[in-house]
Amino acid sequence: MAAIYLVHHSHTDVGYTHDQPIVWELYRRFLDAALDACERDLDTDAEWAMCWTVETTAPLLHWLQSASDRQVERFLRLAKAKRIEVTAMFANLTPLCDTDELIESLQPLYRLRTDFGLDIRYAMNCDVNGHNWTLVDVLLDAGIEGFSMAINEHFGGAPLVRPTVFRWQGPSGRTLLAFNGFIYGMANWLGIGSNLTTLRDEWLPKLHQHLRQVGWTLPFLMLQVVHPFGDNGSVWLALREFVRRWNEQVGEPRLCLATPRQWWDALRPFTDQLPTYRGDWTDYWNFGCLSSARETAINRRNRGRLLVADQLFAFLSGMRRATTDDTFQPFLSRLPALRSQAWQSLLLWDEHTWGADISVRHPESEDTYSQWHHKAHYAYHARSLSLLLQRDGIAELAKQIPRQEGDALIAFNPLPWRRVVAAAVPPQVLRLRGTPDDPTASRHSQDREFVGTRRWWLPPTEVPPIGYCVIVRSQLLERPEEELPVSDDEVVETDWHCLTFDRTQGGIVSWRDKRLKRELVDEKAGWRFAGVVYERVADLQHPWARHLLCETRFGAFVYQRGFKPDWRADRWSSQRCLSHRVVQTPIGIEVTQVLEVPGLASPATVRVRLPFHSPHLEVEAEWLMGMTTHPEGTYLAFPFAIPNAIARLDIGGCAMQPEVDQLPGCCRDYFTVQRWLDLSNEEFGVTVACPINPMVQLGDFHFAHNQARFEWLGRATGHRPDCWHGVVVLRANRRWALLAGRGMGAFVGRLRERLLLGFASDGGSSAGCRWARSANAPFAPGHGVAGLGGHQRVDAPPLLRGDEPCCHRCPRTEGAGHRRPRRSGGGGNFAAGH
Repeated sequence: MAAIYLVHHSHTDVGYTHDQPIVWELYRRFLDAALDACERDLDTDAEWAMCWTVETTAPLLHWLQSASDRQVERFLRLAKAKRIEVTAMFANLTPLCDTDELIESLQPLYRLRTDFGLDIRYAMNCDVNGHNWTLVDVLLDAGIEGFSMAINEHFGGAPLVRPTVFRWQGPSGRTLLAFNGFIYGMANWLGIGSNLTTLRDEWLPKLHQHLRQVGWTLPFLMLQVVHPFGDNGSVWLALREFVRRWNEQVGEPRLCLATPRQWWDALRPFTDQLPTYRGDWTDYWNFGCLSSARETAINRRNRGRLLVADQLFAFLSGMRRATTDDTFQPFLSRLPALRSQAWQSLLLWDEHTWGADISVRHPESEDTYSQWHHKAHYAYHARSLSLLLQRDGIAELAKQIPRQEGDALIAFNPLPWRRVVAAAVPPQVLRLRGTPDDPTASRHSQDREFVGTRRWWLPPTEVPPIGYCVIVRSQLLERPEEELPVSDDEVVETDWHCLTFDRTQGGIVSWRDKRLKRELVDEKAGWRFAGVVYERVADLQHPWARHLLCETRFGAFVYQRGFKPDWRADRWSSQRCLSHRVVQTPIGIEVTQVLEVPGLASPATVRVRLPFHSPHLEVEAEWLMGMTTHPEGTYLAFPFAIPNAIARLDIGGCAMQPEVDQLPGCCRDYFTVQRWLDLSNEEFGVTVACPINPMVQLGDFHFAHNQARFEWLGRATGHRPDCWHGVVVLRANRRWALLAGRGMGAFVGRLRERLLLGFASDGGSSAGCRWARSANAPFAPGHGVAGLGGHQRVDAPPLLRGDEPCCHRCPRTEGAGHRRPRRSGGGGNFAAGH
C-alpha cells in the first residue's frame, strides 16, 4: 500500500443533527472555514495541505446566494488550484427519485460550469444504500466520469465487497466507473486525525488484512474523513498536523489530503483491470419513507403535476402563439423561478434525511416536532407550486383555444398515445367560484380537495396524443350520487370481470377475468386479495424492539450485517366486515367495504372500482395509524394465481427484473417502484400501477430477511414450496430508527392507498407498461380563462405529433452529454381545464 488518499468533507444531512434552517446556515459557515483552511496552505504542494470536497451541490447553492464577490473569487481560485472540488449530486438522494427527477437534480451543474467555470466530473453519495439503475446513464449524460458510494450498513448493506472499484453497467449498456467504498467515517474509526499510535499498531495491520481478504490489489486506497462531530460537521484542522506527523514519523503508506479527482486520476491507469457489474443498486433504506406515508404520496403526485406543467408549456410554445394580454406578462416571467422552487422542494423531500436523531427515543421532543415540520414543508411547498403551475398551464392553453357556446372543459393528454378517460367532475370546477376570466383567485380555486357529493360525470372520452380535446356541457352526465343504485351484492360483474367479495371478513375471494377465462386470485395464499394486513414485532416488552429486527455493530471491518431474519412477527388481517356497499355509477361499479383490522387506530375502508370502459380494476384503501413508536407496518396483500410468473419493476422509465437486473448483494427483501410492476408468465399476466405508493414486497412478507437471492416462491422463509405469487404493498411503517414525527403526518392523518390493476393476455407485452403509465395519470378537470369564437373538435389532429418528444435536458460539459428525450410526460398526469 503506497498511499491512502483522504477525502475530507462534511456529510450532508438536511436535518438529523440540527433543524433544517440551521443546517443551511452551518454549511455557509463550513464553506467559509474551508476557504480559510485551504487558502492557508495554497503555497505548498505538501501532502498535508488542506483540501476540501463539497459533497453535494445544494449547500453550495445556498452559500452562493449570500456569499460576497470576494468569497466567490476565493472559492474559484482554490477550485482552480484543485484544493476544493465540487461533486455533482444535489444531495444524498433516495430511490424515490425517478429518472426525470435525477436529471432535474443535476441542472445546477450547468450554472456551476458556465457561470463559475467549475470543472465537475465526479459524483459521490454517502449514507444511502443504493440508487436507481438509470442513474448510470443520467450521470454519463451529464459528463460525469466516476461515482463513489460510502454506504452506512445500519438497517442495510453494501453490495459486492468493500472496498471495490468496478464498471457499473447501466440500462443502455454504457458503463460508469464506480467505487463501492467504506462508510464515510472509516478514516475516523481507524484513528486518522486523532491517534497516530493506534493507527500504526492496531488498525493499519487490520486494514491490510481486510484488503487481502477482499482481493484489493491496487497500491492505493481512498478513505473519507469527517469532523469528529460527525454528520453536518465542519473542517477538521487537526488533519493537517496529523498527516504531516504520520508522513514524517511512519511514512508508509503515505497519507495525502486529496479531493476525489486525485483519487480518480490515480485509478485511471488501472481501469482496464476492473470488472463490470450490471444492474440496479437496490436500496435497503427507503422503507423509511413510509414513516411519513401521506407526505410521500403527496410528493409523488407533486412530481407528476410538475412534469405535466412542463409538457403544457412546451405544448404552448409549439403552438407558436402567445397571449396579447399585457396583464399576464409579469406572471409568466415568474414561472421559471416558481418551477425551480417547486423542483428543489420536491428533491429535498426525496433527500435521505427522515427525522431528528432523537425522534424515536424522544418523540415528544421539540427537536423532533421542529425537524418534522421543516421536512414536511418541502412536500407541501412542492404541492402548492405544482398545483399552481399545472393549473396555469392548462388555463393558458384554454386561452389559445377558440370557444363555442356550450363548451365546458378542455382535456390535455401529455402522453404520446391516445387516452380514453372517464371520471367524476369535481363540483368546484363546474360551479366556478369567481369569474371565468379571472386568472388569479378564481383560476386557482379549482384545485381544492373534492368536496361535497358527486353529481356530474365525464363518460369515456378519447383525447389525442400530446394534444387536447374540448368537452361540451351536453357530453357530461348528471347523476346525483344520492340517487345512484345501491345494493349489497356479493358478486359484481362487468363485461370484463366477475368479482366475488367476502361479506363476513372482507376482501375479494374470487376474481374471474372473462377475456382470459382465468381465476386470478390464489385462494390458498392465506390472505384475502386486496386485504389490509397489520404487522408488528411480537415482543412488546423489549426495551428497544428494533434490535429484534436488526442490530448493527458499528466500527471498522464489520463483516456481518445486523439483520435477524428469524424475528417474530404478529400479523392480522380483517376480522370482520362492518359494512359492504355496492354502488353503480354512470361510469362503473364501486364496492366499498369497511373492515375491522386489529392494531389499526380506525377501521380500514377499501374501495374497489370496476370501470365500464376499461379492463382494469382500481383498489383504494385508507385507515388511521395509532400513536405508538413500536416497530409496526401495514400492507395491502394481492395473492395472484399466476404460475411461474416473472416480476418486472419500473425503476424510472426502465424495467428491472429482480435478481437478473440487480448488483450482487443489494436488497432483495423489498423494492422501490416508480409507476408500475408486472407479473407475467408465457401466457398471461397482470400489471399493477402504483401512482402514490413506492414500496412493494414480492412473494411473501420479507422485511429484514436479508435474502441473498430473490426467491420468488418464498422458500427462503420456510414456507411451502408453492408459496403464493403475490404482491405485498408496504403502506406505512415505524421500523426505522428515525421517525418523521409523532402526532402528525402518517401517525394521525388518514393513510390512503391507490392501485390500479390491468391485464395483458400476451404475457407481459409493452401494452401493459403503456397502460400502467396511463393509469398513473389522474383526471384533473377545471375551468380556464374564456376564449372567443369556435374551437377545435375532438377528432382534429394534435398540434404536436406523438413522435415529437418533450426534452428534459441533461447538464453537459463541452463535448459531453446530450439532450435526453422524455416521451412519457413523466408520469403522464391527465390535466384538464376550461
